[in-house]
Amino acid sequence: MRGKQRSTPREEQADQKEVLSMDKNAMGTRIRPGEGGELRDGVTVTDRVHAHLRGTQDSLTTPFLVRENAWARDVFAASVQWMQGHGLLTGERRQWLEKCDIGALLGLTNPHADRHLLRLAGDWYVWLYAFDDGVCDEAFTGAQAWDMAHLTLRLKRAVTGFTPGMEPEENYARALFDLRCRIAEHATPAQLVRWTEAVRDYLNGQLWETMYRATGRTPALDDYIAMRESASGCLTCFALFPVLNRYDLAEEERAHPDVEQLSRSANRIIAWDNDLFSYWKEQGDHSAIANLITAVAQQRQCETAAAITYTRKRRDDELATFLRTEKRIARYLSTEGKKYIANLRNWVSGSLEFHKTSRRFAPAPRPVHL
Repeated sequence: MRGKQRSTPREEQADQKEVLSMDKNAMGTRIRPGEGGELRDGVTVTDRVHAHLRGTQDSLTTPFLVRENAWARDVFAASVQWMQGHGLLTGERRQWLEKCDIGALLGLTNPHADRHLLRLAGDWYVWLYAFDDGVCDEAFTGAQAWDMAHLTLRLKRAVTGFTPGMEPEENYARALFDLRCRIAEHATPAQLVRWTEAVRDYLNGQLWETMYRATGRTPALDDYIAMRESASGCLTCFALFPVLNRYDLAEEERAHPDVEQLSRSANRIIAWDNDLFSYWKEQGDHSAIANLITAVAQQRQCETAAAITYTRKRRDDELATFLRTEKRIARYLSTEGKKYIANLRNWVSGSLEFHKTSRRFAPAPRPVHL
């Protein structure tokens, strides 16, 4: 097990008392970076919420081992070259992506993948992060959201197998089409369909997030949870498991309610960990409109610190659901089914390790008075 041990019930009660104290001191104001009046001894509300968030991040853990694929960083270097060849990110954005060490995520989430097939995942990861940084994070206005809708349609055509045009704005579509063709060389027809459908759902989720950011509206909690499952991109990566690890998961087993629950729980854990780690950065970029913490604060009419605590609880509850479901179904799984569940565990633990170590989620230097 990597990371700190989970807190005891007594410690959790103490944490809750501290949160309530924060809420009382906050006097009904919503916390934003750089805001928050002086409380005492030079400590601001923002400082205390920020410290509470960092403490929550540091205490997140899973019972799954952390492993890493020894070939991942070399493979990812080739994927970065592929990205540059398609002109997906340039200049400072490309440099930042390289500094974030996405190659570590590739290795941590696919520790046993075939070395040569791992390149498919590497190209997909770099496409996802380039798309997130270069397209999704730039769409804040209604006009930009409209452009995003048009781009989404072109990308859906490309991933379905229609050849994109040669215009400069088609670079993401051309890269996606190229990757789709190479995946088709190694995947069964059913595996290719699953990945294609997952990518289309991901694009729908990204468009949904863009629309909310463009209107400045925070989604309702249940709506956010439902759409985040698509927008996280995790399901697109899960769909590649059998391809990367050379097995074929039967459709009947994949669609079993317990296996679907395991996929759903893993997706939620990963996405909600990401929300906890990216919240402060998203606050500065676009008020964290599409973030579980923000949706919780709106739904429960609570302050940010209490929303962080509740988000952590929902995340831990989902991990407990995963473990209960796995225990119930383990003896009925085929060899391929067991491999798929092991792949899910690796993604959960590997993603958390990446979030804790990557510069992508490191907060900007700022004083926090404790």
